[in-house]
Amino acid sequence: MKTDIKITYLQDYFHTLFVFGRTMFLQSCRSGLNKLSLSLSLLLLTIQLLLPFNCMLFAENHTFPGAIIELPENENAIIVEKKTQTLFLYTLKDGELLIDFKAPCSTGEIEGIKQKAGDKKTPEGIYFLNDEYEDKYLSPIYGKKAFPTDYPNFIDNKAGKNGSAIWIHGTNKELKPLDSNGCIALENSNILKLSNYINLDSTPVILLQTIKMVDKDTLLNHKTDILNMISQWINALETGSYHDYLSFYSSKYLPEISWWENWYKLREKKNRGKSEFALEVKIDKVGIYHHDQVFVSLFEYYLELEDQRVLLGKRKLFLEYENGKYKIIGDVFQKIAKNFQSQKYPLIAAAKVFNAPDKKDLVLKTIHKWLTAWSTKDMDKYASFYADNFYSDGLNKKKWIKKKQKLANKYDFINVSGQAFEIKFIKQMCEVVFFQEYESSGFTTQGTKKLKLVNKGGLWKIYQESWKEK
Repeated sequence: MKTDIKITYLQDYFHTLFVFGRTMFLQSCRSGLNKLSLSLSLLLLTIQLLLPFNCMLFAENHTFPGAIIELPENENAIIVEKKTQTLFLYTLKDGELLIDFKAPCSTGEIEGIKQKAGDKKTPEGIYFLNDEYEDKYLSPIYGKKAFPTDYPNFIDNKAGKNGSAIWIHGTNKELKPLDSNGCIALENSNILKLSNYINLDSTPVILLQTIKMVDKDTLLNHKTDILNMISQWINALETGSYHDYLSFYSSKYLPEISWWENWYKLREKKNRGKSEFALEVKIDKVGIYHHDQVFVSLFEYYLELEDQRVLLGKRKLFLEYENGKYKIIGDVFQKIAKNFQSQKYPLIAAAKVFNAPDKKDLVLKTIHKWLTAWSTKDMDKYASFYADNFYSDGLNKKKWIKKKQKLANKYDFINVSGQAFEIKFIKQMCEVVFFQEYESSGFTTQGTKKLKLVNKGGLWKIYQESWKEK
């Protein structure tokens, strides 16, 4: 979808009028300028607000907000421009970035970048919304809905900034510019409308003084270089050395790396001799955002083996451009997947899952060892495969083993084998059905053997056994 160049110039014209008008309006409210100035500013604001949303399209021959380098499919981005006290909601439609929604907002009553708790300033940077509160859980001052941001983020903490509870929320009072304690306040109707576009721990909230527009080629260059860098970083994780991996990190930031030795052992154990089935790290739904000197990439982070893929969570890299290369200056999880929230290192936990023996393999190995013990008449070993609560044919474990001991003493040899195994799992139990051939010095038979096993401390034990002769 493209926009005629004349319409593009018209958009620029009205956007300039909007910024100018809003600035005049704020100054009029504060300094009591004459009625003419106030009336003119209101007129300019009205003109811009009456423009349809589709007049806000950024065409290929126009510039784009430099804060949004890559927006994943089905994702939106929120930009709050403090200078004009306006919240913009950007989205992708038909491959084009456009404003789907915008609304007046109110930021901190003290201008500038937030540094500490209680300074009544709104921070600047790239954040994500990590929770949602309905009005029944909120004080009236927060309106109909509220979304906490993850301020202070890694970069804020590194810079010594503090404070908390920077939210985007509604309000129960008249919305005025620069009238919050640091949050971003919207009219209730607008916070409810905005809520339809938000994906927790995914939708970026970019807080800045002024939206800076850049050309499409600049954004494309950033995108290409950053995606290439992340791809090489992943390759180092999959096949490289400790030093290869660390080469992607800034000398100003040393990541926590004590997990590497475990990862290397698990990686090599699984990959040894099986290059076609190597452990692979995959990413999806990559977003790339920019503010000041910092680039932030957020993506879904997976570990994959053959056709198995395990989500580890949403990983977030903070990057800076250093000496002609992008370097990682911060590396954190935005959100850890539910299965790994109790784990310090999700990658190691997932790799251990892939390295764990298959349940069916464990059961089959148990059955074959049991058959071998019976064939060799190793009755102590044979008895160890039975659960203490075993009961079949009216016999408990003790009486069953005694019966088998008599048979072992009776025959010179016993050969037992199985084939066509069928295994079915039910919670901590499993049922095994197979075709059994039995041969001894005095008796030969064939038929269907059915075993029921229970998992006891990681070992499979037989608690029921039945036989049907062919």
